[in-house]
Amino acid sequence: MKKIFTSLVLLLTIFAFSQEIKIRIVVKDFETDLPIDEVTVTALKTHQGFLTNADGEVLVNLTKASTLEFTHSSYNSMVVKSETLNKKINVVYLDAKTQQLEEVILTKDHPQDILKALVETSRDKITIPANLKMYLREFYKRNDKFVFFNDGLVNFQILGSNSKISTDILVEQNRTIGLLDEDIDDGVLGYNLNNIIENYYSFKYLDEILTRAARKEYDFQVKTYPQNEEYLILRALPLDESKGMLSDFYVLYDSKKKIIMEVSAFLSAKRIKILEEEENSKMHKLEYKNVFRTEGNMYYLANSKEVIGFYKKYKKEKRKIEVKNHMVTTNFDKKIFQYDKHNIFTDKSLINKKSTVFTEYWEFDSGLKPTADEKKIIESLVALKDSID
Repeated sequence: MKKIFTSLVLLLTIFAFSQEIKIRIVVKDFETDLPIDEVTVTALKTHQGFLTNADGEVLVNLTKASTLEFTHSSYNSMVVKSETLNKKINVVYLDAKTQQLEEVILTKDHPQDILKALVETSRDKITIPANLKMYLREFYKRNDKFVFFNDGLVNFQILGSNSKISTDILVEQNRTIGLLDEDIDDGVLGYNLNNIIENYYSFKYLDEILTRAARKEYDFQVKTYPQNEEYLILRALPLDESKGMLSDFYVLYDSKKKIIMEVSAFLSAKRIKILEEEENSKMHKLEYKNVFRTEGNMYYLANSKEVIGFYKKYKKEKRKIEVKNHMVTTNFDKKIFQYDKHNIFTDKSLINKKSTVFTEYWEFDSGLKPTADEKKIIESLVALKDSID
């Protein structure tokens, strides 16, 4: 059965690859002409998703002509028909409403109570069951040097109900490149593929600021969001006198639908410095970002990013470790396809999974085009591994 599943994936991948409409796009700021990172690009007819890289580049591969929507939390949305993007490299400009200022909104309810209600409504409205076909990739650093990389095309079959979510994971293709010591393994990562979607869909990462005690540790505010009149932004920032590993939280939400559209959190440089002085902290970086989308009655995760940086002793040496993970939903469907239980991936990470490559999916089917610098990093890791092997 496993061979049948693998053969089917290969045939479907090759067929889809042969039918694709390929469009190269660079997304830039209208005023500065600078590239814009992390712009979500969605093909509205096919429910395909893409994300611009650090150079503002995106390779859009469509199964058929479609209207493309460009969205970013700091810019006005843009809608473009794919047929009009017929140049070798197409430039799309987004406009930022930088002339408008944020205003604090005074609310009768405490902002934390508003956040609790948002989380509850968002959990109820998130689309389940569903299949998220995702591209995920992970870069690993040791002592500020890249040592390992892996990526893959993965199907998350989201099952259960909004109150009790479960996922089955099916890996279509994947590759692992580089060399790891025992100081980096699937037990020290800041995420686990087998519960990451459950955590995102239940907004578990917000638990830190939903407790009663959090009101004494954080300053909560609701502000207007100049880039979109229908959105508001809720901020929870640690008070200067608060102790511990507390992140800055930003929650962007639709004020009419009462659902969360974006969640981000990070340890500020100021907080990291405090931790190092007070606790000799093991962390030197911690951040994540989730972007959600709505299309009609569908509400789902569009992309995510997590970065975890920590110090760990290895053979009496203190090492600085950093792991960066990106996930992009390349296709969304409310239907669950049939599969054999033996094909379900149960490990925490693709880190130790043997490479299975049928096509150059990272170039043509990933939704997240590697930058020139990232290609050089990957090529150097390949050369390093080949020299040792």
